Amino acid sequence: MRGIAALTVAAMHVTSSLVEGIPMRGSLDPWGLPLIKALSNGYGAVVAFFVISGFVLARSLDRNFGASRFLQGRIFRLFPAAITTIGLFAVLFYGFGFVVYRGASYEPLDILANMAMLRTDIDRVMWSMKAELAATPLIFACVWVYRRLGARAVVATAVVLFGLAFVGQYSQLIGEDTNLAPLFAFPVGILVHFKGETIARRLPPGAAVMGTLGSVAVFCACSFFKPSGTWTLLVQCVSAATLVMLIAYRPEVPLLAALDARIVRFYGQISYSFYLLHPLTFWATGRLTAWLLNGVDGLPVTVVAVTCILFSVAAITPLAYASWRLVELPAMNRRWQPKATAAPLLVPGKI
Repeated sequence: MRGIAALTVAAMHVTSSLVEGIPMRGSLDPWGLPLIKALSNGYGAVVAFFVISGFVLARSLDRNFGASRFLQGRIFRLFPAAITTIGLFAVLFYGFGFVVYRGASYEPLDILANMAMLRTDIDRVMWSMKAELAATPLIFACVWVYRRLGARAVVATAVVLFGLAFVGQYSQLIGEDTNLAPLFAFPVGILVHFKGETIARRLPPGAAVMGTLGSVAVFCACSFFKPSGTWTLLVQCVSAATLVMLIAYRPEVPLLAALDARIVRFYGQISYSFYLLHPLTFWATGRLTAWLLNGVDGLPVTVVAVTCILFSVAAITPLAYASWRLVELPAMNRRWQPKATAAPLLVPGKI
């Protein structure tokens, strides 16, 4: 699900100008462009990221609750790939003058601030990682509260955070480059871990199927409203939470079998690096879009959009895989730390 969400964000960034700003061409576009827009709810995908993080981190804390271990895990999970990405952006700027976003500052201190997720002007998609970093103490506190006070306290936390989402000062509390409005999705994901199985097991098979279909349909429909609107955020959060619950606790639902496909799992593995790196294709996809629209008379905009999506995914996938394989995995496994010398095992009958 995380891999699909990352691809959804990339599709939104590549096609937003095509879907909204280019006149339709031919009989394909009247249904093709709305379909692309429905499947490109990038802001909703970020909300899904937050629900998934709350769910997965609650599972981790539930198995082994400890502040030091949790904080260390968050640091090694979030920062190495982000630091590498900003470093690559800086190399491209100083080596070739390549800039993804206008107005980005590549002064040494600004580069360090971006690596530390204090600023996000170099790679603007990192606003969500800045929000996730800010949510780290929230996630730990919600699990701690649940273990002592139960679900109602976590529900109350989610309700309060949702109420605060209507307040502009709160939404931009850690900077105008980051929106904290969807922060309530983290405790919702935590609740899915603790209470989701009970709810999911009570659903008849037909209800589980309808819940899956309905959640996907509602999620896609939110593309045609204001995806960053507070009430739309709530709808997207509930849809994502329902899908996470059914994926985790009702995997026998036939529609969910596609998530077990090797290619889907692959993009799930590299989703973080893919998400961070995909803006590198913006310049190329922009040029490709202009060439296809101006160079091929009558080419449907739908074909242009699909071509640009496939190009962007194909271009970033090898780089994202390399980042996952060479940066993310070693960081998560702490491979550079010296291994403790283990005492030899004593096997009966052997010396």
